[in-house]
Amino acid sequence: MAEKKQTAITTRIVWFLVALFLIITVVSQLVIHFYNPIKTEPAELYTFEDSLQVKGIYVRDERNVNYNGTGIISYVYADGEKLAKNSVIAKIYSSRNDLSAQLQIDELNRQIEVLHDAENLIGSDSSQLEAFSNQIYENHTRMVQYINDGNYSAAADMKNAYLNLQSKRQIVNGTVSDYSAKITELEDRITSLSAQITSQPSDLTLQDTGYFVSSVDGYETVLTYDSISNLTEERIEEIIRNPNISNGSSSVIGKIVSDYKWKMVCIIPANAALNLYEDAVLNVRIGNGTTIETATVESVKETSSGNKILVLDFDIFNQSLVNSRTSQLRIMFDEYSGMRIPSSAVHFDEEGNMGVYIKIGVNIYFRKIDLIRTEGDYTLVRDTTDKEGYLSLYDSVITEGTDLYDGKIVLQ
Repeated sequence: MAEKKQTAITTRIVWFLVALFLIITVVSQLVIHFYNPIKTEPAELYTFEDSLQVKGIYVRDERNVNYNGTGIISYVYADGEKLAKNSVIAKIYSSRNDLSAQLQIDELNRQIEVLHDAENLIGSDSSQLEAFSNQIYENHTRMVQYINDGNYSAAADMKNAYLNLQSKRQIVNGTVSDYSAKITELEDRITSLSAQITSQPSDLTLQDTGYFVSSVDGYETVLTYDSISNLTEERIEEIIRNPNISNGSSSVIGKIVSDYKWKMVCIIPANAALNLYEDAVLNVRIGNGTTIETATVESVKETSSGNKILVLDFDIFNQSLVNSRTSQLRIMFDEYSGMRIPSSAVHFDEEGNMGVYIKIGVNIYFRKIDLIRTEGDYTLVRDTTDKEGYLSLYDSVITEGTDLYDGKIVLQ
């Protein structure tokens, strides 16, 4: 009797273990089938530029400006400003104290102009208050950005415009009735400063026309249009390494760039298989600029190393470039726009269609793609948002996952 009871217990244990094994097997298969850890990345718009970045040297028609006299020079024109014939390019002061006093007087006069301009709104209604407030906020934001970027001259240039808006708002909202007392105070300070000036400055006049630049680098008489044909690859690289060889003699106080046309000479690497030829028109970006400029190929000369010396003609004038002898140049060839996806996400279905798997809720679907080009870890495809069965913008593209197929359910 006891033996039969023991056999029944053993049998139950065996069946329990068999049932447990079957349950574990079924559950594990379900987990494997339905739960598959995956990672996704949205399909986003992207623009790819096929370009080449090189460094080049500026060659301009430049003439040094000489002054053999004595005194302290105060330039009238900012670098890159255009000169008319017989322009006064500088004022010569007998001492630094005289120059300092005159600079303070000029600033006080600008402040007086700001206040007089604000007084023109006396009696106006408050309908302009919101507009002034918005402009003040925009100016303040830009000034802070200039300061953060280290562009202190641009921030200083905005100061009086900012004060002008503040003064106008005070007039319109009734905070002040007029600025006569403040103007009188500023005029008294001007009178006091004027008394400190020992002698009036003399004018330095130029008969030349062109664009004035207050700095020189020593290449003004070396890098001429006629010298370009004799430039070697080694000489170009030397100039790029040493873009400033001299501040000129003590008598050279600046230079005149004759017109808005100039040239750039750069070296194109031998491994850059570019279709460059004389008179070709190229789209380029200069320095850190975002604007695309147009340049014409003047000449292309191959060197003994296999590199090419490229000479480009420009007919634009950019004030921000006149103090530089060298600059980065990005030559633009093609621009492609579409949706960017990870290259690892690209698969082929049973019919040989190229596409990706996307995740919508707990479901996985295969979506075809229209390939533009692959660049390393990412692939650019056309925006096929309105095309049935194809990838759409912002779809969650599966970048990592196994056993993917159309219609699969994932518990994730």
